[in-house]
Amino acid sequence: MGVDIEFKSNLAAVMKEIDSTTRARMGEAVNAVRNTTLETLSGTRSGMTYKVPGTQRTYTASAPGEAPAVATGELRQSIATEVEGEGRSVIGRVGTDKIQGLMTEFGTREMQPRPWLRPSFEKAEQAVKSIFMRLWF
Repeated sequence: MGVDIEFKSNLAAVMKEIDSTTRARMGEAVNAVRNTTLETLSGTRSGMTYKVPGTQRTYTASAPGEAPAVATGELRQSIATEVEGEGRSVIGRVGTDKIQGLMTEFGTREMQPRPWLRPSFEKAEQAVKSIFMRLWF
């Protein structure tokens, strides 16, 4: 009377689950950064008061070093996320395609920087780490 022993590898299924979880967690991470960015782009500022172009409303602009103030909401509304790739090459992006975002983040010859994206990533760092440090199974 013999004993038949068979070993089966679940490696393919495990790798597929890891890939799926990695992509899902990257989605959570970019959303955490986006939410933090939206918070950064909210609130009052301490600069000069101006009229919103094309309206009678006024707003208080940001001072150098502060995140940009919301005059029209265009920058804030343009913040987008993207997750691409799979497996070991998952990339998450948070940002804007508006030139205003670049100009306010780094400044211009006429305007001192009003950083908003880098500080948002820094504020969200612990949340992003927590997302990826959770148990995988």
